[in-house]
Amino acid sequence: MKKSLIAGALGSLVFLSACSSGRSDEANSVTQRGDGRVSAQSVSGPLDPVQGQLSDGVFIPLAAALSGTPLEGVVLCADQLVANDVLDIADGVLAQLQAAASGGGAQPDPAAVAASLQSLVVDLTGLLSALGGTGDGCLTRSLTLAQISAGGNPLAGTPLEPLGTALAPVLAQVAGALDATEGSGEDLQLTTVAALYSQINTALQSGLSQIPAPARSAPVVGGILTTLSTAFTDTNRLLGATLAYNASGTQMELGNTLYNTLVNVTTQVVPVAFIEQQAGQPGLISSQLRAAAAQFSAALASALGQVTTPVLSDVLAGAAEPVLDPIENQVLPAILGPIIDALASGGVGSGGSPLSGTPLDAVVGTLITTLTGLLGGGGLGGLPLGGSCPLASVPLLSVLCGLTGG
Repeated sequence: MKKSLIAGALGSLVFLSACSSGRSDEANSVTQRGDGRVSAQSVSGPLDPVQGQLSDGVFIPLAAALSGTPLEGVVLCADQLVANDVLDIADGVLAQLQAAASGGGAQPDPAAVAASLQSLVVDLTGLLSALGGTGDGCLTRSLTLAQISAGGNPLAGTPLEPLGTALAPVLAQVAGALDATEGSGEDLQLTTVAALYSQINTALQSGLSQIPAPARSAPVVGGILTTLSTAFTDTNRLLGATLAYNASGTQMELGNTLYNTLVNVTTQVVPVAFIEQQAGQPGLISSQLRAAAAQFSAALASALGQVTTPVLSDVLAGAAEPVLDPIENQVLPAILGPIIDALASGGVGSGGSPLSGTPLDAVVGTLITTLTGLLGGGGLGGLPLGGSCPLASVPLLSVLCGLTGG
């Protein structure tokens, strides 16, 4: 059974890579619709290599390991929202900073930012469904206005209910506004797009602030919610600085957006911070990842205005490797195997997580048990107190072994 599940996960990895936020040229057109349908799209830019590495190197392997569980769809939606939609907005701003340095316009193309906003509406609608245990994990890239409005709150009656209550109606309003504007044939103004984005961000932050703290700390799910919260706030500030024609402020907010996204994806979505907490050593590993992410932001700042956009893509791709390579080559292999083993042995079904009452309860409970067991000596992973530490052979994580007090 274990071999079958691993084969299925690998097969899912191949399939999901084709559906990931890898930068497909087919998705780069921005269309005027006004036909009652909102479609997700991707926009090309200098950040494409970083976006592809985040998606293919982090989100897709994690989703593949969780294949067949309700959490798979949540991770896939996070992939679209973080690696694709949010960073596409930053991509548009970054490309325009490069153009401005060469004597071009000072603000990003409103149509491109609107395309990213449409994607946010589609994928946030999908995320609500995935958190409620339904939907296809944001693989559907186009929804009608009626579908968005009819979605309601799939999280009603669960600890995550405030998120759906706050977000669902706003998504319907923004979708309608985007469709009406496009149908009019008028050019979208960046101020309009930014105002619509701000409405979504306000609703998202309001909903997240009302979710019980234990649910916000659940491994993977809580990390995704934290990552989205920070990324949306950062992007809101980025658009504000851009609208104010504040070049230095825009550059600073762009660096903050990329830094925080890299840190949160590699420490929160990938549950490094959770494992640190279980070891009683918060920040021991994540501090190294933060330092690498700071170097990435510094590389971005030094390259802006000095190199052309095509060259910048290469610079940024290489600059992200110190952050992402340890996650891809050490952390994920160390945790995905035991997760697959736990699922194959029937671990799902134990429940007892902070998401009790949701379809995610059982799989999150299994994650907590499995990740705690990686440290050895905790007893929660089926290992006796003082047992061996499976992380001992992982260079980045071995320092955590033996630090638990039981």
